[in-house]
Amino acid sequence: MKDSALPTRKNGKLRWVAVLLGALAAIAITVASCGMYSVYKMRGILVASGYTESWEEGVDGETVLDTPYDDKDWNYLDVYYPRELAPEKSRSAFVYVHGGAWVGGSRGDMRAFARRMTKQGYVTASVEYMLYKEGQTSSFYTIFAVLDEIDAALAKLKEVAAERGIELDRVALGGDSAGGHIISLYAYSRGKTAPIPVVFIAPRVAPIDNHVDAWDPVLKPGDVGKLVQAMNRSKPISAEQMNNPDEKTEELIDACSPLAFLTAENAIPTVSAYGGKDPLVGTKHCAKLKARFQELGAKGIDEASPDDSILFDCVEFPHSGHMLERDPGCALKFHALVLKYAERYLNEGGTEGLSSF
Repeated sequence: MKDSALPTRKNGKLRWVAVLLGALAAIAITVASCGMYSVYKMRGILVASGYTESWEEGVDGETVLDTPYDDKDWNYLDVYYPRELAPEKSRSAFVYVHGGAWVGGSRGDMRAFARRMTKQGYVTASVEYMLYKEGQTSSFYTIFAVLDEIDAALAKLKEVAAERGIELDRVALGGDSAGGHIISLYAYSRGKTAPIPVVFIAPRVAPIDNHVDAWDPVLKPGDVGKLVQAMNRSKPISAEQMNNPDEKTEELIDACSPLAFLTAENAIPTVSAYGGKDPLVGTKHCAKLKARFQELGAKGIDEASPDDSILFDCVEFPHSGHMLERDPGCALKFHALVLKYAERYLNEGGTEGLSSF
């Protein structure tokens, strides 16, 4: 009896081991599947958001990485040249500025956007700029120093393009989130006198105003005050000062708000995009930008005549968040509008070119 029971007990243990191994295998497969699903899902978001673009070096164009434009560790730009530069596109460029809440991100983030426009026949570039980092750049950071870096990057792009016989005299700027804020502030405050004059911009999910009502309910007044303080390198700005700004506080807010510079004299044609469910840059920035252009009598590119100089289009992605990831039809519409603006403002002999500058 004892001898006959041994195989039974042994078989029972084997069955338990088999069950345990099967359970572990199932868990491993589930974890792997979840990981693969997460990667697949993120890949889908990146594709829908425009952060991927096929590229064959030497066929689609030529990439020149790590071109220094100043002496800081981060002062680099990547330049993309089309394989064949059409004569009507030989005097223009498209430059991208990455996002990252002014504290993160890199020029590589905008690689797909640059490649996409290079494949359309334009010289493009992606710029690295100073980020706000506590204990590293915080003692000398200002948003105006960042704008100076954009100046230097454009001057360098003009220089390296000239070395190839390309004489740039107009540029369009694109950027997402913080990058959208930077290109908007740059364009509206100094775009017409830039080293390469800015003829239009294409910001996506761009913070456009730093008054508390624009950020409500995303940021509390005290947090908006910290943002304005950091951009200006000013003394601390309290929530009370943000809620009831005196003349000095108002000056600080306006200095880092693109909307404050958006006047009839400074207006740069703009095609923008915002997410209807954006939890980071709320829809109030979109509403403020639309209202200001409406005050200026702006027209959309599809309704504008050759004589109209203030153009504005805004594509709202109703189901999308900050990544503009859930409205593929809107993404196609935005890209089509960018190409229309490029044809009008970047192409030699286009309907607008530099005639309004």
